[in-house]
Amino acid sequence: MKTITTCCKAAVIGTGAGGAVAGAILAEAGVDTILVEQGGIHDTTGRQGVLGGLADMYADSAMTVAIGRPIIPIPIGKAVGGSTIINSSTCFRPPRDRVAEWGGPSYEELEPFFAEIEECISVTTVDAEILGGNGRILKRGCDALGIELKPLRHNIRDCKGRGQCQYGCPEGAKQSMEKNFIPRALNAGAQLFSGHRVDRMLMNGDRVSGVAGHSPEGRFEIRADVVVLAMGALQTPAFLLKNDVANSSEHVGRGLHVHPAVRVLAEMDEIVDGFKGLPQGAYIDHWADRGIMLEGIFTPPGLMIAGAPGAGHALKNLAADYRRLSGFGVMVADTASGRVLRGRFGLPFVVLYQTNRRDAETMRFGIARLAEIFFAAGAKRVFTNFLPMMSIESPSDLRAFESAPVKPSYLEMMAFHPLGTCRMGSLPADSVVDFDLAAHDVPNLYIMDGSVVPGSLGVNPQITIMGLALRAARRLAERLQG
Repeated sequence: MKTITTCCKAAVIGTGAGGAVAGAILAEAGVDTILVEQGGIHDTTGRQGVLGGLADMYADSAMTVAIGRPIIPIPIGKAVGGSTIINSSTCFRPPRDRVAEWGGPSYEELEPFFAEIEECISVTTVDAEILGGNGRILKRGCDALGIELKPLRHNIRDCKGRGQCQYGCPEGAKQSMEKNFIPRALNAGAQLFSGHRVDRMLMNGDRVSGVAGHSPEGRFEIRADVVVLAMGALQTPAFLLKNDVANSSEHVGRGLHVHPAVRVLAEMDEIVDGFKGLPQGAYIDHWADRGIMLEGIFTPPGLMIAGAPGAGHALKNLAADYRRLSGFGVMVADTASGRVLRGRFGLPFVVLYQTNRRDAETMRFGIARLAEIFFAAGAKRVFTNFLPMMSIESPSDLRAFESAPVKPSYLEMMAFHPLGTCRMGSLPADSVVDFDLAAHDVPNLYIMDGSVVPGSLGVNPQITIMGLALRAARRLAERLQG
């Protein structure tokens, strides 16, 4: 089959939080730009149900995992808009102390870029009216303990609280990348190649000359003066490793942080209907100094019960009480780190990640604090996803829970914020890109996604990724125009 070749000034691979921003800024600066996305275009307005969203908009139907003890699922998006189309739309700026640790641009220098991003994607504080019953339960518990429950900030417009953020917003309220930066790129003359999977980097000496891959129409090549990789913290390093590019530091794929999370459920006497309202509408940062962030979560019945503890009659009874369940999540800024390896056995990549005891103990502490909040709100019992004690039947059992032995394998975790596998830094010996997100080893290769963020942020990262991409893309556009 004939290979189709296209030429441009800049090829941006990936259309998520980093790639969409980069594509729009370059195109608006007059740079001939092509955006490449392996996923399809999805109008989620009117979409109903979970399974279609998982199959259509998630890589590998949301079955991506990190191998370790425990195995940790890390669902990532595969759609025009990347993971922004399937995330919970939560928006945080990076903590100032984390930015200072990077050793690059100061928070004050980056702040205007974060502010511009927030305006472009319509970031607003969540209205109490769409927090639903789940928010009501947590507020009651927090008020009883003198802890502040804070409303989250989301990139939304006219949200009706339909509770399906992670499967494609049925109201079209979530302002993910296909609603703003991608249309901006296209309106400025950029081309979008959706359904195109890149598998090879084209090189000319020490410079990138383009990328190649396959699409439904067959093989393709894109010849470009500059290539921007924005495939995410799992796929970008795997692609570089496969092509043996930009890795003189041997840091490509290393330093993976995932921001692990545990879901905690509480059984209440009252009807909660946690599926109504914004699933992730509020947060508790009372223990942020310990790296703990508590954020709202709730999922539709099939997924909620599938992940619930127990079996047989116990699980059946819990399913019957679905409307009386309340849920919240514990996330830990991980001190452990993992690694992405090039794909094997037909897999596009392999992720290795071993939670350490310190993070497991921090996670248990967070679960215990959340259990206290639920009991203060009137919970009958709390489900912990911690194997030695999967449920806490009363506040008096908390002491036993906190003194139980801890191993990472005792926790049932998920993760949604992979970062750090192509870290930025000033020294080529210990980083992959500089603070303009240009590869140290390859003059015309840039990386603009979560892989460049060193370490764990401790908060949802999309504003950080977009802000860094905005700054880097502006600087790149200036160079290309010069």
